[in-house]
Amino acid sequence: MIPFPKYVLSVLFLTITHSSICMNNFSNTYNMNLPDSFLNRKATEKQHIDTKDVLYNYIDGGAEQFISYGFRNAVSVTYSRNDGPDIRVEIFDMGSSKNAYGIFSNIRYDENNKFGQGSQYVTGALFFWKNKYYVSITTIEETSETVNFIKEMAEYICQQIPVDGEKPQILKLLPQQNLDPNGILYFHNYIWLNSFMFISNDNILNIEDKTDAVFAKYGNMDNRSFLLIVHYQDSTQLAYAYDKFIQQYFSEPIANELFMVDNNRWMGLKTEASDLIILFNGETKQQTEDLIRQTIENIRKFPISDENSLNK
Repeated sequence: MIPFPKYVLSVLFLTITHSSICMNNFSNTYNMNLPDSFLNRKATEKQHIDTKDVLYNYIDGGAEQFISYGFRNAVSVTYSRNDGPDIRVEIFDMGSSKNAYGIFSNIRYDENNKFGQGSQYVTGALFFWKNKYYVSITTIEETSETVNFIKEMAEYICQQIPVDGEKPQILKLLPQQNLDPNGILYFHNYIWLNSFMFISNDNILNIEDKTDAVFAKYGNMDNRSFLLIVHYQDSTQLAYAYDKFIQQYFSEPIANELFMVDNNRWMGLKTEASDLIILFNGETKQQTEDLIRQTIENIRKFPISDENSLNK
């Protein structure tokens, strides 16, 4: 079996039209073109995923993740040959490059830049994102032939998407020292924060569809600190979320924005402009102060344009 969650096997991709090989650039999912045959394999199954209901039927248990990142539509194509396992090629149109990056950040755990703007290969599967598309190419059995097909198909798809997309602006706010590049999660649905670090079953930070948020891991596996930055649309939303978080996260009122918690670790809270900054599990008081200070400096240096930060 492939060592990743079941829903990851269902990652949506390219549209196929009637021609044997078309080299038109992708502008939306339905004029993406995959060849009807590729490297001695034929396209035997083709499915358009153009509504949420179809997506729910297609991905058993994983549709909400894609919907929360702005899923627009997708195509799934299976390539077959008589003497080998099937290979499924899928493309999500996520509506924006920020959302394509977001869904990738939610799934990957060992990122490289071999394909698209970020990719990961595990046994029998390749995932990557480029521009507003998230791509998955998978098989249930890895052979030298399937490995070659997967990589050649990935190259083909990348060539059909000529322009890179922008990463979320909020990523620029992250201090770079000791940042784990595989430990960055971009999201705008509070549920996915709990997949990295449990905060609450409720949306106590008021993270909504138009709220940009990033969660990042610092330090090594044995000594993690966690930085959360949430960008709100205005200072009123920020103030409401800040008060709500303090009231519901803590069992008693807090007197300071920097304090020691269990196991001699530190926690810090700060607001700046329209951003909420929370540092969990700080190693020392100084480290906690430094990460928050550097984040504030980045907020002032790289102000987020709300026009570009929304999941459009």
